[in-house]
Amino acid sequence: MGEEGDAYERYLASHTASHADGMPMSRAEFERYSLGSDWLTGIREAAKKVVQTCRLMVGIHDYEYYLQHMHERHPDATPMSRNDFYRYCLEARFPSADRAAGGKCPC
Repeated sequence: MGEEGDAYERYLASHTASHADGMPMSRAEFERYSLGSDWLTGIREAAKKVVQTCRLMVGIHDYEYYLQHMHERHPDATPMSRNDFYRYCLEARFPSADRAAGGKCPC
């Protein structure tokens, strides 16, 4: 039960105080519709992916995703700092005059 059980008990107390003659949700219904349920976790994860995609579309890279990738794929490597990461991404997208001498236009 733990925290979710406590949340259900708080819901019951609140419901009884507000709606003395109303029928409260069952524990199963409460678990299904509460913020801690599995289906909402899936929606939350999907929303994070949509936000990440939108940010990448406008050129804002995701440092947290980079850290996760480095931890999972390159555990022995030291990841860049946040500032170094953004500087690296900015340089990759818009090369400086030194790198632009190679003939590549940043646009």
